[in-house]
Amino acid sequence: MATTIEDGSGQGFSAKVDQDNRLFMRGVTEDEFEHSVRNGRSFNVNTQFISITTGSTTEHAILYIKNNEDTDIVLGAWFVGTAGASGTTFGVGPLLSVYYNPTGGSLISDASPVEIVNRQGGSSETFDLTVYKATGPNKTVTGVGTPVLFQTHPKEGRAFGTVYLSLKKGASLAVTYIPNGAEPLEIYTGFQGYKPESFNTGE
Repeated sequence: MATTIEDGSGQGFSAKVDQDNRLFMRGVTEDEFEHSVRNGRSFNVNTQFISITTGSTTEHAILYIKNNEDTDIVLGAWFVGTAGASGTTFGVGPLLSVYYNPTGGSLISDASPVEIVNRQGGSSETFDLTVYKATGPNKTVTGVGTPVLFQTHPKEGRAFGTVYLSLKKGASLAVTYIPNGAEPLEIYTGFQGYKPESFNTGE
């Protein structure tokens, strides 16, 4: 006696099996970030342009993010761009660093908030993060150790890449920039991030 595999929606669709006993199906694969975007659990933070006019060899703190959620936050991509640079670079050129868990500094005490934007238009999902940007040059962060990310950057241009950093509740990070002669210039930086459902619901 034949067994029919039917869908559970009540529309009467049944599975197809060919002469080689292969069951036909259609699947859609998406990674965790794409799934989070589609479900309104992904966000962008972007400093927009910050003017760095002085401090050629100064390590300027430009972005701070702290996770206040009860669950982990994943930062899946990092981006940075510079424009209007009129200085002459030296050494290895401009340097960017990302540090975990700064304990203080004028970047944090000055507290210039950055808006957190949901990557799904129309979503009501919010993100409990503290995000600050520098209001100008010479902002600092203190209490940092070895950077988790460290890279050179062109005098002018844009870079974007996957990074996959994770912040547990209460953890934070800061981004710093050393112009090494590129100043004066405009710089922006930010991250794409998400709340992974697998951490929150046991999926």
